[in-house]
Amino acid sequence: MAQSSGSESSGGGKDNDGSTRIPFTLHRVFRDDDTSLCSLYLEMPSGMEDISKSYAYPKVFLLVNDKDKSQKDCLKMMHNLIHENVLGVKFWEEVEGEPYIRVYVEPYTAFVSELLKNAEFAVHPIIHSVPSRDFRKMVWAAINALDYIRESGNYHGNFSWRTTLYHEANGNIVVKLAYFERKRASLEAVSRHVRNNYAKFQNQTCCLIDDLASKLKSVTKFSVGTAKHDLEDHDFFWDEKRTKMFFAYEVPKIFKNEAVKNRFRALPTCPTLPWKTKWSPDPLSDPILIEMEKYRAKHGLGQYNENSFEDFLRFISGMYTHENLLRKQIENLVVDAEVRVRFPRLSYDLNTIIRGAA
Repeated sequence: MAQSSGSESSGGGKDNDGSTRIPFTLHRVFRDDDTSLCSLYLEMPSGMEDISKSYAYPKVFLLVNDKDKSQKDCLKMMHNLIHENVLGVKFWEEVEGEPYIRVYVEPYTAFVSELLKNAEFAVHPIIHSVPSRDFRKMVWAAINALDYIRESGNYHGNFSWRTTLYHEANGNIVVKLAYFERKRASLEAVSRHVRNNYAKFQNQTCCLIDDLASKLKSVTKFSVGTAKHDLEDHDFFWDEKRTKMFFAYEVPKIFKNEAVKNRFRALPTCPTLPWKTKWSPDPLSDPILIEMEKYRAKHGLGQYNENSFEDFLRFISGMYTHENLLRKQIENLVVDAEVRVRFPRLSYDLNTIIRGAA
């Protein structure tokens, strides 16, 4: 038997923190004795003080402009997937007389495409090449989420930044996969946007993202799992630590490999000899060269030969290896930034050659 109940009220006013308290009346409409569940509704007066938000609160619902079965199946799938980088769907309802479904989801901030409208977001601010740290993390998070979807027995081949959301909290950006479009077009669109809108664009600015996009074109729903493994060590996803490991541990293995060095010499990005003047217009006053030469002299290794490609690679590898020592003499030194500013494609080209020779 359903029973009516009373009401509770709350007054208005200002709290000490400056927020506005809204007076309301909470009505208990009825209680079902069989289930002990109550129905309630909230009544607030009109004409209250404007409480427009001074900052953007997260959004908690989406409008899906289609009511067909495939959309509902997609929502069911998202509801069942629990992953940090897949937008959590709580429940949804068809809106009577409207062509859309109202979907209630976990909080999100906006579409990733809104971030990427600013070309600088995707570009590393020091070395002027794609990706920036945040963009690299976003792409890897998306690939991880796509792999999780595959492992869950599902597949979305239509991923796009225009239909991918993100949630920003305390300066952290978390990707949230939601709608999907053509996967391969996503990174290509970012590359085109950077080419057209980034003021400091150079030919090598987009070399990593273009190579990654070309590899993603060959990914099918049957190869998503192996693709993640193959792409995991792509240069696009290298951070400073991974790059340091490459130059400190892998590059020295090719010092005596004439085939690899000959392929390196043939590349247009290979520095001409003498290489010291390609590193610095005034090698004798360059602080990094000075400190590296001091280190070699201290250990009886002799000076670098500026007419030797092998010594060029030794110099680059040595900087990464001894970065901590160099930082004691050169304030705020970041070796990876110094190398990439001068030779933006060096790690990419060397890695391609080494992998090809393996």
